[in-house]
Amino acid sequence: MIRSIKFNSCVPYQQAELSNCKKINFVFGANGSGKSTISSFLSGSPEPRFSQSSIEWETEAHETIYVYNRDFRQRNFQQTIPGVFTMGSATIEDINELESKKETLVHTKEDWGRKCESYRKLIEEDIPAKELQFKLDAWNQIFKRNDADFQKAFDGLRGSKEKFLAELKRRVAGIPNHIGSICDRNDLKTRAQTLYGANPERCSRFLLDIKQWLDKTEEIRTDTIWNTTIAGNADIDIAALIKELNNSSWVDQGRQYIRPESKICPFCQQETITEELKEKLNSFFDNEYKQQVAKMKTLLQEYREAADQIIKEIEEIVQNESAVNIGKFNVDMYNAKKSILSTIYSNNAKIIEEKITKPEIKISISNESSEIQEIMNLLNASNTLIDAHNKLIDERDTEIVRLTDDIWATIIHDANILIQTYKREIANLNTAANAIKQKRDAKKTEINNLEAEIIEKGKNITSVQPTIDEINKSLKAYGFTNFEIQPAEGHENQYCIKREDGTLATNTLSEGEETFLTFLYFMQWTKGSTDPEHVADKKIIVLDDPICSLDSTILYIVGTMVKSLSMNIRHGQGDVIQLFVLTHNVFFHKEASFIDGRTNEVREVNYWIVRKDQGISTIMPYGMKNPISTAYELLWQELRDNENLSRISIQNTMRRIIENYFGMLGQRKDESLVGYFTEPEDQTIARSLIAWINDGSHSIPDDLYIDSYTDAVPKYKEVFKNIFYRSGHQAHYNMMMKIADGSNDE
Repeated sequence: MIRSIKFNSCVPYQQAELSNCKKINFVFGANGSGKSTISSFLSGSPEPRFSQSSIEWETEAHETIYVYNRDFRQRNFQQTIPGVFTMGSATIEDINELESKKETLVHTKEDWGRKCESYRKLIEEDIPAKELQFKLDAWNQIFKRNDADFQKAFDGLRGSKEKFLAELKRRVAGIPNHIGSICDRNDLKTRAQTLYGANPERCSRFLLDIKQWLDKTEEIRTDTIWNTTIAGNADIDIAALIKELNNSSWVDQGRQYIRPESKICPFCQQETITEELKEKLNSFFDNEYKQQVAKMKTLLQEYREAADQIIKEIEEIVQNESAVNIGKFNVDMYNAKKSILSTIYSNNAKIIEEKITKPEIKISISNESSEIQEIMNLLNASNTLIDAHNKLIDERDTEIVRLTDDIWATIIHDANILIQTYKREIANLNTAANAIKQKRDAKKTEINNLEAEIIEKGKNITSVQPTIDEINKSLKAYGFTNFEIQPAEGHENQYCIKREDGTLATNTLSEGEETFLTFLYFMQWTKGSTDPEHVADKKIIVLDDPICSLDSTILYIVGTMVKSLSMNIRHGQGDVIQLFVLTHNVFFHKEASFIDGRTNEVREVNYWIVRKDQGISTIMPYGMKNPISTAYELLWQELRDNENLSRISIQNTMRRIIENYFGMLGQRKDESLVGYFTEPEDQTIARSLIAWINDGSHSIPDDLYIDSYTDAVPKYKEVFKNIFYRSGHQAHYNMMMKIADGSNDE
C-alpha cells in the first residue's frame, strides 16, 4: 500500500503531503484546488512538474494504481473499448483454487513485507543504533578515562569519536605488529612520563657528494698533455733554430705583434721581416699547435669549475648545525684542511696556466687526494657519533611504539565487559539480519512462483463476457435501457456501445450517460484486468470526482457503489487493497464516506481537505475525523438530539429533511410519499405527518397547541422513520440517525 504521497515544487503545490495514508482515503476540495494534480501524479503522468514528487510505499511490494478521472473517460470512451477479464463461467472448484492461491499470495506478501521491514529496521535502525551507542560508550568509558595519563597514545584521535572507534576496533581485532602486553597501570604511567616527554629528533648524517668532481680533477690532472712538449711544424727550415733555442712560446707571442703592412721585427725592431719569413712563421705554428693550446685552456676551465664545486660542497656541508653539535665536528680542523685543499687547487691552476703560456715545457699537477681523505676522515668520525645518536632515537621510538601497544592492550582488557557485550550483541544483530534476509529472499521466490501459477490459472478461467453481463445488468437496473455493451465485431476482447437498433451509440450518449457508463466499466477493473495475466493482481484505486455530470439519483447510486467497495477493502474482500476518493461534492462525499454507522471514526479511514490560497494549494490532514458537516447533516443531528429537542423547530426540521432528500432524488412529495404506505390507517398517519410538519414549519403555534401535540412528537418521528423504510431508503435513515446495521429501534 501507499504510505504517503509527497509533492515538491509541483504546481499548484510548493510542498504538500498526504501522509499516513490508510486503506480508505477521502480527499475533499473545491474545483481547481489541486485534486486532479493528485490523481494525475498517481496515474504515472510523465509531466515534468512531477519530477520532484514521490510515493512512499509501506513495503517493497508496489501494487498497480488504477485511476478514474477525466483522462480515463476520454481515453476509454472510444468506438471500441478494451475488454476487462474477470472470472467467467469457471467452475466453483477452479475459482476456489484460484482464490486460495490469491489468498496464499496475500499472506505470503504480507509475510515478505514484514520480513523486509524487519530487515530494514535491523540494517537501518538497530545495527546503526548499537554502533552509535558503542561509539559513545567507548568514548566516555575508554578514551576519557585514559586520555589524561596517556595522551601521546591517542595522538590524531582526540578530536574524532569516529577515528577513535576505528582505532579501537583495529586494536581489538589484533592487527599484526600492534599486539601489546597487558601491564600494570602504574608501570605504564611511569614509562609514559619518560618516553612521552621531550622527544629529540633524528639527525641527518654528513654527506659529502663530490665524487664526480674529484673524478673530473683526477682526469684532468693525469692527462698526458701536461707531460708533452708542444712545438710547431718541424718541416720548416726555421724549426731547428726554434727548437734549439727552446723558445717557441716566445716566438709565438712575438709573432702576434707583426703587422701585415710592416717589415719591422717585434724583437730587434729592424726591417728584417720579409713576406717569406711571415709565411714560414705561420707555417711553423700550424693548426695542431693551436688545437693543443686550446685543449689546455679548456682543461684549465674545467679544472677550476670542478675545484670550485668541491670547495663549495665542503663549505656548505658544515652548515648543518645539528650534525656539527651531535657529531662533535672539529670545524677548525675541517676549515684548515679546506684551506689547504683550496691552495692546492689554486697552485695547480697556476701551473696549468704556465704550461699554456709555454707549451714547450712539461709540468706536474699535485694530487689532492690526501687532503680529501683527511676531510672525509673528519666527516666520518662525526657520522659515527651521529649514527650512534640516531640509533638511540630509533630505539626510543621502538620503545614508544611498544608502550603505545601496551597501553591499548591494557585499556582494552580493562574495558573487556563493554567490548565483549558489544561484539556479542552486534554479532547477534548481524546473524539475525542475515537469517531474515535469507527468509525474505525465499519468500520473494515463493511470491514469484505463486504469481506465475495465478497468472497461468487465471488465463484458463477468465473471460471478458462477465464484464459485459455485469455492466448491462447495472445499466438496466438503473434505468438506462436504450443502449448496452456488446462484443465488438472483428475485435477480439473488445467492447462497443450499441443501441437497440444495432447502431453504435458512442457519439450520441449524453454526458451523464457517458460518465456513468465509464464508471461502471472502471468498477469492473476493480474485479479484473484488461490483461488476463493480471486479473488476480492486487490494486490501488483512485476515484477523481466520479459523479461529474450525474443527476442526483445516479449520484446516490455511485456513492453506494463506492461505499460497497470501501467495505470490501476493509474486510479484505476482493483484489482492491487501497482506495483514494477525491471529490468536490459535499453530498457525494458524505454518502461515500459513511462506512460504519457505529462510530464516527474508523481505523482504516483518513480524511484530508485541499485548499488553494493565492494560487498555492495546501493539503490539510484531519486523520480519522470526517471534516465535512453539511446543513443537511445538522438537521439530522437536531432530530437525533432527543434530550434537547426544540418543540418549536421539530416540524420545520422534518420538512426540510424530506424536501432536501426526496427532492434531490427527483421524486414528488406529499401524496407520492403517502403512496409508500399500503394500509389506510398508515396512509392517514402519513398524511397527518405531512400536514403537521407543513403547518408547524410555517407558523408558530401558541401554548395550548404546543401542549396538545407534545405527546404526538414520538409518534410522528416513528412515521417519519417509516417513510424512509417503506421507500427503500432505510440505509440512509440508519446512517443519518447513527443506527448500526441490523439493529432495531422500534
